[in-house]
Amino acid sequence: MQKQVTTGVTAALIETKQFKTTKINVSFTTILEDKSELAMRTLIANLLEVSSQKYPNQKLISDKLAEMYGASFGTTVNRRGRMHTIGFSFTCVNDKYLQGNQNLLTQAAEFLQEVIFNPLVTSPQAKFDLQTFARQKENLINYIQTIKENKQTYASLQLQAGYFLDTIQYTPVYGDVTDLENINAKMAYEYYQKMLQEDTINIVISGDLITSDLSELLTHLPFEARKKQLGDIYYTQNITNTVYQKEEKQSLNQSKLDVAYHLPISYRTENYYAALVFNALFGGSVLSKLFINVREKESMAYYASSNFDSFRQFLYVQTGIEAQNKEHVLRLIERQLNSLISGDVSVETFENVKKELLTDYESRYDSQGTAMLQQVMDTITQVSIQATEWEEKIAAVTLEEVCNVAKMVNLQAVYFLNGEESS
Repeated sequence: MQKQVTTGVTAALIETKQFKTTKINVSFTTILEDKSELAMRTLIANLLEVSSQKYPNQKLISDKLAEMYGASFGTTVNRRGRMHTIGFSFTCVNDKYLQGNQNLLTQAAEFLQEVIFNPLVTSPQAKFDLQTFARQKENLINYIQTIKENKQTYASLQLQAGYFLDTIQYTPVYGDVTDLENINAKMAYEYYQKMLQEDTINIVISGDLITSDLSELLTHLPFEARKKQLGDIYYTQNITNTVYQKEEKQSLNQSKLDVAYHLPISYRTENYYAALVFNALFGGSVLSKLFINVREKESMAYYASSNFDSFRQFLYVQTGIEAQNKEHVLRLIERQLNSLISGDVSVETFENVKKELLTDYESRYDSQGTAMLQQVMDTITQVSIQATEWEEKIAAVTLEEVCNVAKMVNLQAVYFLNGEESS
């Protein structure tokens, strides 16, 4: 069940007896206008996760969650296309599995109301508490700096910096240190107020519940109508005639070779389901050509996979290789793509890849959180299909359609993190 609470605010109830928990998600979504918002929003999410007026430190929040039979709470940040979302997630045991009249749902609603609407603020200056702000800012700066030590992530970010023309798109989802250093407690609090007033809000509750439970939750989350609507959520860019290429040397045990392509297919539009099958055949599964031919048969990669981001029309390949094998691996990757263009796939492999996609999709029903996130995406994109229809669309994909998708793929960027200095 879904309802429009007010303009820009929706709420949905997912009634299920599959889980013994009640789960609540509250999402704040906006279209990013400047890359500095990435750091700002991540910092705000971290601040709201660890403090509020009633619970001014992380220990008091943990103590309250423990009182609620080990409930859990956390915030997340996510980017899809031009959108950025801050999510508040709360999970507790369903009242039906507790003795007595505990009414944990009401307590959960009151807790979310507190952490979302009553942050720890220094008055009358109207800014986040300086000590908490400084600590969370330092923590985030340290986290961003340690990301550089994960060389697979580092290579992926360098590839995106070469592929994307928009600074918002190639800046990491959590922002960068330069922007973060320029944020003060007052700026962050003012942006938080803007978030409360303007972000699109999606509230989802899941569990063995009834309609009145959703109504009870909404009484504690008094969001007002939004004046600003999301608009175009997808990011697109024109292909370039010149392939971006960059090589960087570091002392590593394993080199990283990443490749980016433009694939002009968006989420749940024409050819979307064929694109999912194509990606699974290319490098998105253990039955894929990259995995079997590059990693297994040729033994040219420690790992080789592909991913497709349909909100940004972005297809990318990640490999871990020996430095001296770079050119050979590039040719192998190109060969796998060409073999899909020509339809060089056995009937058995083709059907097994589709079966694997269907199995993965069905496994989502075992995750309460995944179903809730899908509900939010359905609301935002205004495209919703039943599970049976999704499965039918995958099953109906033909090899010819996959070949046509492969023909749309256009090489745009190559990044090589050369680790040969370590040998």
